[in-house]
Amino acid sequence: MAVITISRWFGAGGWTLGTRLSKRLGYRYINEDMIKEAATKLNVSEGQVEYFEKEGATKLMRFLDKIVNSSFIDRHISDRYGYVNERSYVDVISKIVLELYEEGNVVIIGRGSQFILKDRPNAYHIQLVEELESRINFIMTKYNLSYAEAEKTIKQRDQIRSSFLSFFHDKGHIDDPLNYDLVFNMDRVTMDKTEDLIVELIRD
Repeated sequence: MAVITISRWFGAGGWTLGTRLSKRLGYRYINEDMIKEAATKLNVSEGQVEYFEKEGATKLMRFLDKIVNSSFIDRHISDRYGYVNERSYVDVISKIVLELYEEGNVVIIGRGSQFILKDRPNAYHIQLVEELESRINFIMTKYNLSYAEAEKTIKQRDQIRSSFLSFFHDKGHIDDPLNYDLVFNMDRVTMDKTEDLIVELIRD
């Protein structure tokens, strides 16, 4: 029973690869499902989790975390109204990912799963990268955006990804190839070949 985590630069094809692998291997595919489960465990709306993943904690909550005992905040805010900060989010996502790992036969897209499951047996960590120009062309076609809009979107999403993964990894660069079992440059490797090589890896 294997677990595959897929980290990707925005526009490099991570969702496509995850879907293809899950269908070919008969694995459960986890992407947006994790938002729903995290929201349930945190007692907040899915929208709050989505917003947090894009923007992080608000300045107010960061300020409160620094000056007020965290257990006081949890007791008086989290339980009654639902509230997401870095600590509560990382704890919940880590628990969900570890539960999925124990179940096995799953493909997980993003959510820091490559760091949560680092060095775990039968957990294979994949990263997809691609030149900016190729990603711009893909986003232009997929979302009917202008060149400038696509470029701006990609740069914003890359920054969000970097900030988000810092919640889970603060030692070295998040894209250090040593964090991954296989890194694919999608300008040089086809999606078919990428899929085949990953299947061969986990079946050896």
